Amino acid sequence: MNQTTGKITPKRYRCECGHESVHNTNHYGEFYDRCPKCSWKSPMDPIKTHTCLEPLPEGWGRPLKWQKVILGDVAKLT
Repeated sequence: MNQTTGKITPKRYRCECGHESVHNTNHYGEFYDRCPKCSWKSPMDPIKTHTCLEPLPEGWGRPLKWQKVILGDVAKLT
């Protein structure tokens, strides 16, 4: 099994809109946060997927992607 987390270091990431920025993370997978360039366009769903642009070090793997759900997916609404 490959290592997926380690020391926090700065890495380049790209939002789904194409905006690139540097973020400090302890992994080489995706992270989910607001984007200063595009989140304002969808205020009811502002969290965007940011993909790591750094090459994986030898012996590393990427963490599993998160599954995006809404309240009705995890609890019954009455």
